[in-house]
Amino acid sequence: MINGLIDRLFGQEHQEKKGSSKNIKHGRNSISDLLELYLRENHFLTAVVMDTGKRRLAKLNSGIVDVDPDAHRFACDAFLPKEANALMMPGVKVRFSLTHQGIRHQFEALYNDKDPSRSEDLHWFSFPKGIEQVQLRDAFRVKLSQISSIKVTLTHDSNPTLSGGLVDLSASGMRVKIQGFLDPKPERGEIYSACHLVLSDGTPIVCGGKLMHWQVEQERKVTYLGVQFTELDGNTQRTLNRFLTDMQRKSRQLS
Repeated sequence: MINGLIDRLFGQEHQEKKGSSKNIKHGRNSISDLLELYLRENHFLTAVVMDTGKRRLAKLNSGIVDVDPDAHRFACDAFLPKEANALMMPGVKVRFSLTHQGIRHQFEALYNDKDPSRSEDLHWFSFPKGIEQVQLRDAFRVKLSQISSIKVTLTHDSNPTLSGGLVDLSASGMRVKIQGFLDPKPERGEIYSACHLVLSDGTPIVCGGKLMHWQVEQERKVTYLGVQFTELDGNTQRTLNRFLTDMQRKSRQLS
């Protein structure tokens, strides 16, 4: 029941493809740096609760809210759906995953305990033994330096419409730069009913979107949003793929 609910709410993430290149970070400093990255960029994490037989018990979502490198542990805020927080008990193994700049990050961590000083759910986990990184083969990203300035509009059902500039683009999503700080504050996993941009060749892209991560640069007073495309129809997806393939070819010629 929980698995079906989460799949309907959040959909399926990128699947690793055969032949994808892998890299595993084992050092404590490397693991700490990556967890700090997920915290700093407010990444939307998928969390799969496993039993001792490595069977999937539930598929949840959360985000990292604290990292303690001295104690080798990190904390996640309340899992969704809320009733799944009752599954968290000392020794429970959770498999986390996210996608960052076209690379899938995944790791397993053991649950420690709940923070008793917080009224809401906040869960502490031990550092993982390693963090595996898998390059997604369909995630070639076009950087801003390769394309002309492209305006992006994000429509939300209840919050104000957002406008910004495209930072990079892939077949599955984009990163958008918005001047200033957002009010209300972004929430990981929130849904945009419409994403609209016009490619440099004049082709419009219109679809839905889901916020996968976000970051604020206080000194520059800008906000970056990492948005995953949703509800891409077949024709739009093929148009986007052709555009990215052409840009990849031009990039290789230049290099």
